[in-house]
Amino acid sequence: MSQAKNLHYGLDFCPAFWDWLMDSNAAGRVFSIDKVADEIAAGADELNDWMRQRGRGLFLRTDPQVAAQFGKVSAWVTQQKYESAAINTFFQIADFYLIAHALAKGSPLKNS
Repeated sequence: MSQAKNLHYGLDFCPAFWDWLMDSNAAGRVFSIDKVADEIAAGADELNDWMRQRGRGLFLRTDPQVAAQFGKVSAWVTQQKYESAAINTFFQIADFYLIAHALAKGSPLKNS
């Protein structure tokens, strides 16, 4: 979301994107996760303000079903040929949680 805001879909430049996001969320087609919300909340900017005003229901919580996937994601990542620093960074950002959410909801983790 931060990249969308910062690169191509600024809140003031492209409000239709943000409207689509909320409409799609209301229709049950688009969600984000609590870890992304945490990263947004760490910034004191317009995206943080937007999230606090409109983001209720957009961010899925990390529940036990999601947490049960952390080991699978960790095992896959550590078996790849990534630098240790990159792996450590990955474990600290929302992407790690996002993949666990996808696995918990039925999206397969593929080795490509």
